[in-house]
Amino acid sequence: MNAPLAFRGAAACKGAALLECLSNLAANELYSPAGAGGEQAALAAVVDGVESLRRQCEALVVVTGEVFSGGSAYAGDTGTYLRVLAAANRALAARADAVCEVACGLPRYYKGEGAAL
Repeated sequence: MNAPLAFRGAAACKGAALLECLSNLAANELYSPAGAGGEQAALAAVVDGVESLRRQCEALVVVTGEVFSGGSAYAGDTGTYLRVLAAANRALAARADAVCEVACGLPRYYKGEGAAL
C-alpha cells in the first residue's frame, strides 16, 4: 500500500499489509496541501495513521528510507522533514513486534525474531 496521506478512510485489512514507504508518507503529511502541515501535526498524523492501519490488519510491514547519512547539518524544510521521519521511525519501532534493517540484502534485527542472532 502506498498511501499519499495518513490513511484517511482506509478499508479494513483481513491479512497482511505493506506500507511502502514511510519516508514518502512523512513528506506528504508535511508538504501536501491536503497533509497535516506543521512538524508536530505531521508527526501525529503519520504515527496515528500507521497505528490505525495496524489495528485493522493481522500483520503490517512498514518500510522506511535511510535518508540520514547524506550530510550533517540541515536547516529549514529538510531539517524539519528529517526530524519528523526520525521521530516517526522511533515511535513506530517502539510499538513494533520486530525491527529489522536490511542493507545489501542482509538483515540486521534490532528487535523481535532474529534479534539475538
